[in-house]
Amino acid sequence: MEEYKVGEVFQFGKIKLKCVEGCSCRDCAMNPLDVEGCEFISRYVGACAIRDRSDKTGVIFIEVEEDEK
Repeated sequence: MEEYKVGEVFQFGKIKLKCVEGCSCRDCAMNPLDVEGCEFISRYVGACAIRDRSDKTGVIFIEVEEDEK
């Protein structure tokens, strides 16, 4: 799985996520799915841990709300 770049927004099922710098799993939108650990999540959205990413930046994924127009 390729990794998302910091600042990149992408569709994940019915929600939109943004990859942002961070290392607290508690703040990650993917945390409720974390039943098997980060290896499970990385299969779907790419690596998040500093040690596993090519840019050596820890990231979390946050939900992005659609702009109302």
